[in-house]
Amino acid sequence: MAASTLVHNAEYSPFLQQHSAENGRTAPLDLTYREGSIAELHQEGWLRSDSGWRPTTPSYSALGFTAQPVTFRLKLSNASRRPLQRWVSVPAPYIDRIRAARLNKHSGPLMPMRTQGSLQPFSSRLIPLPSFHWPVTIPASATITLFFEVSDAGPTVFPVSVHGDDGLVHSSVKRATINGILLGLSLFLLAINLFLTLRFRTVMLAWLTVLTVSVIHIQLVLNGFGAWLFWRGMPALDAVITTSMLTTLIAFAQHTLIALQPPRLYRHLLNGLSLAALTLILVEFTGAELPIQAVTIMLGILGCVLSLFIAASRFRHSLYARYFTAAVLILTAGLITSTLRTVGAVPVNVFSDSAFSLGTILSAVVLVAAAVHFFWREQRLRRIAASERVTEQERRLAVQNQLEDSLRKHKVTGRPNRSALEASLANQTSGELQIVVLRLNRFHEIEHVVGHQVAERFVRDYLTSLENHLRQMGPDTVRYIDSAPVVSIETMDAAFVLTRRIDREDPFWQQLIDFAAPDCRYQGYTLNWRCSIGVASLPDHGDSIQEVLSAAGYASLQQEPINFYDNAIHEHQKHQQLLMLDLEDAFRSDQIQLAYQPKVDIGTGQPESVEALVRWYHPEFQMIPPGDWIPLVEELGSITRVTRWVLNRAAKDLAQVREHFGQQTRTAINISSRDLSVPELADDLERIVRHQGCTPDDFILEVTETSVIRDLALTTDRLGQLRHCGFGIALDDFGTGTSSLSALTEFPLDEVKIDRSFLTRILWDQQRQKVFRATVELAQSLNLRTVIEGVEDEQTVQWLEQFSGLKGQGYFWGYPTVPES
Repeated sequence: MAASTLVHNAEYSPFLQQHSAENGRTAPLDLTYREGSIAELHQEGWLRSDSGWRPTTPSYSALGFTAQPVTFRLKLSNASRRPLQRWVSVPAPYIDRIRAARLNKHSGPLMPMRTQGSLQPFSSRLIPLPSFHWPVTIPASATITLFFEVSDAGPTVFPVSVHGDDGLVHSSVKRATINGILLGLSLFLLAINLFLTLRFRTVMLAWLTVLTVSVIHIQLVLNGFGAWLFWRGMPALDAVITTSMLTTLIAFAQHTLIALQPPRLYRHLLNGLSLAALTLILVEFTGAELPIQAVTIMLGILGCVLSLFIAASRFRHSLYARYFTAAVLILTAGLITSTLRTVGAVPVNVFSDSAFSLGTILSAVVLVAAAVHFFWREQRLRRIAASERVTEQERRLAVQNQLEDSLRKHKVTGRPNRSALEASLANQTSGELQIVVLRLNRFHEIEHVVGHQVAERFVRDYLTSLENHLRQMGPDTVRYIDSAPVVSIETMDAAFVLTRRIDREDPFWQQLIDFAAPDCRYQGYTLNWRCSIGVASLPDHGDSIQEVLSAAGYASLQQEPINFYDNAIHEHQKHQQLLMLDLEDAFRSDQIQLAYQPKVDIGTGQPESVEALVRWYHPEFQMIPPGDWIPLVEELGSITRVTRWVLNRAAKDLAQVREHFGQQTRTAINISSRDLSVPELADDLERIVRHQGCTPDDFILEVTETSVIRDLALTTDRLGQLRHCGFGIALDDFGTGTSSLSALTEFPLDEVKIDRSFLTRILWDQQRQKVFRATVELAQSLNLRTVIEGVEDEQTVQWLEQFSGLKGQGYFWGYPTVPES
């Protein structure tokens, strides 16, 4: 193909750039076509012949209105030494049907692929997206040929593109975003049209509404949401895309007729145009094989020219005619662009697909603006007349407002309540403000001791003191709600609103803490509320006052004197709480499993032991990293149960592990510092392994350096008990703590695992090499097996081979794997 280059097709085939870079050359996307179906061409032998195929490009693959199916041929080459998984995508869901087939070799069999199209709705499509997608695998150093038979009642187009997984998602998101903007604009315009139509009840605006509804349906069909979505048993109703185009033409013609009031001759021409469009609609549903879409385009261009001529003749005398002229020019531009796309004169993409819709939408926007301008004066006169009259309804509304005002006060404190706060800030959707909630945590205790009347009077006096404190900060700092700086959310929860965002380091917050913290004397009592303060900001912590107020209230539930709301912490805590609720079920339903990663002799590459790593496969959250739930289990004090389960499962899997890695393989499991605080730990773990027919000598217990140094005496005693039972003891993550040397000398160890951080820049940093060498020599001088963690590449392995007896663990030798059950 001469016209199709990699640069030209970079948008459509990014995988070819990646793939061809290995050989230092570029590869075009080879796309050709012939008229006829796949079956006909296969029978006549054209599928295996290179002659007679006409070249095209993915971006200009439009052939106009063809009388028979057209088959496109796409060749994909893979110059690499591994197979490639790719997606062939045709983002044109309005095509009636696409049959696909694949030819791997010139002499191989023709293999049918999935047939897709509107005659086979979404349930038949490969993935639930409004486009056509086929997954293909390109063998290493091979070329495959794909054939796509396009059958369409309208123009034949085939904007093919080839993507990887990321490219497919990016392309789909990009197309969905653009289509979503167009659809959103259409719906917004429809809402305005409906409002104006119902408000002024004019036929002119009603036709604009019909035009907008038709355009919205056209856009939905172009995006793959045709009438079959609602009428699955009648796929022929997909033809209403043409009906909607004709309805648009009728609506525009009738709007012109009413808005511009043309002379009689032009009235007859516009009515004749509408009658012709109506006739085509009827013919469309008869199933007659006529070029209806081509005729529709011709009628549309004729209607635009006629309307433009009428508007130009009244241009000087009518403001509406000037608006109308601009609208017709925009509509004509969209229609011409759509026509050029049909015959392949402009690229087939989301913009050219939507050219007619976009032109119609923008022209309707101009016409709506004209209508708004036209009716604005009448609306203004009505407002003036309404303001001059005082009706009985207005007087009733005033009485109702007085009643509502009485309900805006808190019944205990007499201050504005939550309803008053939300009503006062209901229109606050932009700008910045902060809501501060002050929670009197000991209110109920104090109420129980002194009685509710004394406690409530104390609350009222306390809030008065708080108001005086806030007034000292200046009148522009606190926003007043119903003339009060403080509102009562509940009896024990007060709140105030800051008119600006105050930084965390500002002295204001320390002054507020100092006010809330001291003991208070009241009627002979010395009391302390133990206040906690929560702070949330608009718009950072919510789009509405209700959301921000709730965030500040949530923050006030924390135990610190002052707490700034952190959405990430809130969501993380919520996520962890959900996990803890599911943990019990996870153990019962085998969601939690063990994966094993080998530790090998670096010199020989032979596995000597494996490490058991916990994996949680949650049905909703998928794979949950241990760091997302193990720390919380430790905090809740349930980690010992997890440790016992891991050891029991590892003992059950030991036979399978040894069958795969060798009969002398030992299994290492991680234990927590909280495990070491359990007095009967050694006896429990020994009983577990012997119950499964194993011995403690088959297992290594790994404990992190940072956990063992918390209580040296206790840790030494517990590790000694475990080692006496026969368990091997390993110090994990060596080098990340603060007392690494003492850890090596103080504790009964068999193995030390050097943290992966030691390998950072180890190949070229001589200082790091000296530190590493000294660390290895120290461990070996203490007769400890030395394992280096995080080995991932061959260069590092070759450098490590200089150390005799060194063990290694990392992705270079294998990823953690779950034994087959």
